Amino acid sequence: MTVKLPELWLQYASDDLRGAKVLLTEKIYNISCFHSQQAVEKLLKAFIAAYDQSIPRTHNLIRLHKICEDLYSGKLEFDIEKLILLNDVYIDSRYPADFGVLPSGQPGEKEASKVYLCAKEIAAILRPLVEDRIASDSMPEDES
Repeated sequence: MTVKLPELWLQYASDDLRGAKVLLTEKIYNISCFHSQQAVEKLLKAFIAAYDQSIPRTHNLIRLHKICEDLYSGKLEFDIEKLILLNDVYIDSRYPADFGVLPSGQPGEKEASKVYLCAKEIAAILRPLVEDRIASDSMPEDES
C-alpha cells in the first residue's frame, strides 16, 4: 500500500508534537516551542496536500491557515491567536544571537507549556479533517 503525501505530513506532524512533549518534559523549552510550531505547520500542509494542492514554501501559519480555509470553504474552528503565538515562537535560525523566540525573551516552562497546548488543540481539530479527506479520496467513485 502506498502512503499518500497528506499521510506523510500527518506522520511528521505527530513526530514533531511528540518531540515537543519530550523536550518540554526535559525542560528544553525553546526547542519544544519550535517543534510545537512545526507540528502545526505540518498539519496545515497536510490539509493542503489532502486537497491535492501544491504546498507553499512558507513557515507562516497565518498564510497557511488562510489557504486551508479557502480550500475548506469555511472556518476552521480554532483561535487565530493560537496561530499568532505559534508564529511568534518560530525560530528562523538555531543560533542564540538570532533567537527572537518571544517578545519577553526565551520561553520558560509556562510559555512552552502554553505553546504545546495550543499545538495539541489545533492538532485535535485539523487531524480528523485531514483524515476524513484522505478517507473520502480513497473511496471508490460509487461509494462517495
